[in-house]
Parts: sequence; structure tokens; C-alpha cells
Amino acid sequence: MFKKNLSFKLIASLSVLIMVIFLISGYATYTVYLKLFTTEISKQFAKANEQATARVETQIQNLYKATNYIVFHPYIEDILRRSAERADDTFYNRLLDQDELTKLLNQISIDEPKLSSMYVYNTKGSGYFFENNAGTVIPLSDANYAAVLRSLEGSNGELVWQPLKISSIESSGYRNVISAARYMKNKKQELYGNLILFYDQSIFGSILDELAKGENAQVILLDSNDKVVYTNAKPNSGFKLEELLLVSDSQIVKSNGESILVSRNKTRDSGMTLISTLSLKSINEKSQVIFQIALYSGLVSILLASLLIFFTGKRLLKPLHTLVTGMKKLRSGRFDTRIRISTQDELAFLGHSFNEMAANIESLVEEVYERKLNEREAELTALQAQLNPHFLYNTLDTIHMKLYLGENDEQAAQLVLSLSGLLRYALQKPNAHTTVKDEIEHITKYINIQSVRIGGRLETFIQVDEEAEQLPVIRLILQPLVENAFVHAFAQMSKVCILRIKVSTRQSLLCIEISDNGKGMSQEQIDKILQLQHRSLEEPTSATGGIGLKTVIRRVSLMYGPPYGLVIHSEPNEGTTMKLILPVQTQMEGSRQL
Repeated sequence: MFKKNLSFKLIASLSVLIMVIFLISGYATYTVYLKLFTTEISKQFAKANEQATARVETQIQNLYKATNYIVFHPYIEDILRRSAERADDTFYNRLLDQDELTKLLNQISIDEPKLSSMYVYNTKGSGYFFENNAGTVIPLSDANYAAVLRSLEGSNGELVWQPLKISSIESSGYRNVISAARYMKNKKQELYGNLILFYDQSIFGSILDELAKGENAQVILLDSNDKVVYTNAKPNSGFKLEELLLVSDSQIVKSNGESILVSRNKTRDSGMTLISTLSLKSINEKSQVIFQIALYSGLVSILLASLLIFFTGKRLLKPLHTLVTGMKKLRSGRFDTRIRISTQDELAFLGHSFNEMAANIESLVEEVYERKLNEREAELTALQAQLNPHFLYNTLDTIHMKLYLGENDEQAAQLVLSLSGLLRYALQKPNAHTTVKDEIEHITKYINIQSVRIGGRLETFIQVDEEAEQLPVIRLILQPLVENAFVHAFAQMSKVCILRIKVSTRQSLLCIEISDNGKGMSQEQIDKILQLQHRSLEEPTSATGGIGLKTVIRRVSLMYGPPYGLVIHSEPNEGTTMKLILPVQTQMEGSRQL
């Protein structure tokens, strides 16, 4: 785990500060730059779109001049009317008309290099076609002618535009062209035929493709009815014509989560609309370089600041590190710790204060520690020396009655021996070595005395693991637990009293379990007993178990503390099991031996 010392905190704090500053400044610069750049791009794009619209208008006006030459040419009108009025339109007559029209329209072919083919029809549908690129176009099919006628419906002699696929001798079998058709009316507005011109897509592509350079720009040219005449947009480009028609002039719209710059202009006379779109995705990506530069600059600054703090801070913070090391030693219990002071600044004042504080603490700890040891030893001695006076009185009274009544002098003598053994064991020095085996022998004497008082109703079972017999244990720790069974559990019982004592080891724990079949306890009574460890010996107790159990709980708490202690399981009329959990020790310190 990384050590979070002062140098680390300084580096971390400074790193965060530097990174925040660079991020804010980088983001602000990126935002301002992107806004200014987008505004400038929008102006330039709108201007370019306006210029392209003007060039489209110029191109259309030139086409009107060329077609006006054809429509208002009297000789051409005469040829078409004559061919429509002939009853017998022979191949020879059509050939003569074709030849005359070719002579008249040759100049148009020269002036319009992008003209692919031209078709002239009289009012009866008889047509004449002229091709600008010999061998590339075949006569107009009936389906294409019908489509052109449908587009002319409702017009009044103006050019009607639409994209078409016409039959061709090219490998694909067709050719994409742009159709420009109009009714042929003389100056008196009399209809005498139809004029159909097929232009190569470059007629508008040469103008508009320059505006839509790159994959991110697209153009759409619409006629007066908002039908597409020319576009370089791909079929799955994601643009919806309905959305683009809602745009006025130039603005930025969102399409599929992407920012799109849209510019819209309309021609002055022909009614054509030019819509240009430019994706700002690449612009945004390029603008992010500013933000990335700010980010990398922040990281480099953090690295340099970290190196600076590391090398200079190591020298400047050395006195503070010495002070922290001394505090750690003092916290671990080494109260004789003193630090060497090598500076004359504020840290030196802290060092002097620390040394004085450590000296005072050392003096106070020695004084308090010795006093606590003496008090603790006195309390442990007092706890060990406690012996229930009622038990002594009852035992002596039992011996007296047996001797007085002349009953079984041998049993009375055995009682005297057991009692003397109890007293001798209890009056030994507090630091005398005691094992589990000694405690079991002592408690056996106690049970022998109680069995005489109860009579033949007592059954006792004692089980001690062999590896537990020689383990050191607190002196007189079992008697209060066993005494509790006789005083409370077996009180006023007429049935057989069963007492079980089991001593075992489990891992690093010594478990002493004492169970009976007495009247048991409620959970409330158990809680009151376990709370005795928080009360001093001088406080009165009314809980079940009295001062005997309180003595056990208090002594274990003084000797070992958590997690060791007494665990009680009991239910009313179901008996009680008391389990004493102690640490396994190979030997006990003399100053702590009971």
C-alpha cells in the first residue's frame, strides 16, 4: 500500500491543481476557438454557396438563350408545323426535315459542349434527335419521352429539369443525364412542339462539386417544385430532404448526433434552390488538438512539479520526517524516545516540544503504571481470597450434625479432609503456579462436600483432555461456576442432579464447559450476569449467580480482556451450560499469576 506521507499529499494536491487549471484553460480555449472557427467557416461556406448559386443561375440563363434561339426560330417552327400537317409522313420527308434541322442546330452543338443529345418533337409526337457525341446515344424511348411529357404538365414554356437514365450503347446500357425540357411556343404563345435537351451531369457538377470537395460536404440542387435535379450525396448519407428544406439561409443543425452546417440559397429568376451541407465532425476533431495539447502540458507540468517536490522536499521535510518517526516510536510504547534537532526554524520548536512531552509522558507512565500494577495485584489477590462464608458455615454445620448424631464418623473425617484441602488451596500465594489438573482436583474436593449435603441425588461427570491437564490456568476459577450450579441450579430440586465438567483445547483456546440439568435461566438473567464485568466488586449485585460469577468474569477481564470470557447458554427448566474461553499458555508471567 502506497505510503501517503506529506510529500505525496503535496504532489497530489499540486497535481490536481495543475490539471484542473490546464483542463479549464484548455477547454475554454478549445470552446472559444471552435466557436470562432465555426462562425468563420459558416460565413465562408455561406458565401461560397451564394456564389455557386449565382453561377448556376448564369448557366441556366445561358441555356435559356440557346433554347430561345431554337424555340423562336421561324424556320424551325415551319419545319415542325409542316411535318405535323403532312398526311403521309414518309421516311424521305423525315430525312429531309432532319437534314434541315441539323444545319440549323449545328451552332447549338458547338456552343454547348456539355449537351449530350437534343430531341425536337412536333405536336403529333414525331421526333428528331441530334447527338453531340456521335455513337453514344440512341433514340429516346417511349417511357423516357412519357416521363418528360408528364414533367412538362402545368408549365408555360419555361425549362423543366429532372435527372434521367436514358438508353445508351455504353457498357452499363444506360447513362445518367439531366433533362431540360420545354414547350415550343411562338411569340403568340401557340404550341407547335416539344424541345428536350439531355446534358451531361457535369453541367452542374463542374460548378457544384468544387463547393463540395471532400467526403464531409454535399450539395443538392432542387427545381422550383423542390425536386432534386442534381446531388452528389450518397444514398445512405443520412440526410433527410424534408429537414434540409426547413433551414433558412445558413445554420448548424444536428443529424444523427452530428453537427452539420447547412447553407441554402435560391436563384433569382429560375426558382432553383441550392442546399449545401458540411459535416463539422472533422473540424471538431482537429480542434480537439488544442485540448489535447493542454492536457499533455498539464501532465508534463505535473511530472516536473513532482520531481521538484521530491528532491527539494526530501531535504526541507527531513526534520518533519524525524519528528514523525519519533512520534511513531512514542506511540508504540518507547517513551524514552528523543529526537535530534538540527534546524532553527518552526520545526525546531516542534522538536523541542516533542522531547519535553516525551520526557513528561515517560515520567507519568512509570508512575501510573506502577500504581496500576499494585492496584491490580491487590484486586486479583482479593478476588482469589474470596470464599463464600455460607459454604463454610454449611459445611461445618454438616460435620457437626454427623458427629453429634453419631453418623458415619469416617464420612465426617472425609469432609474435614476435603475442607482443609479447599482452605489450603485457597490460601496459597496469588502467584503460585496452577494447572488445569490442580483446579480439577480442587473442584473434586468441593463436589465431594456438596454431594454429602445433597445426598445420593448427585451424578458428576468430569472429562479432561490429556493435553490440557498441564496448561496453566487462573487459580480458583472453576469453583464459583460449580458453586453456582449447587446454589441456584439444583436448589429445591427433587430429581437427580447431573453435573458435567469438560476441559478441552481447540487451536489456541482453552475451553472449560460446565453444564447442569437444573432449573435454567431466562435471557434477561443471562444478560444481567454478563454485565457484571463492567461493575466493580464494591457494587452490590442482585443478579443470579451473585458475587461468585462476578468474581470469575472480573478476573478473566483483568487477566486477558476480549475476546476471552464467559459464555452462557440456558433456557428455563432446561438446564444451563457455562463455557469459559481462555487462551492457551505454556506458562504465566509471575506478575500476572493468580
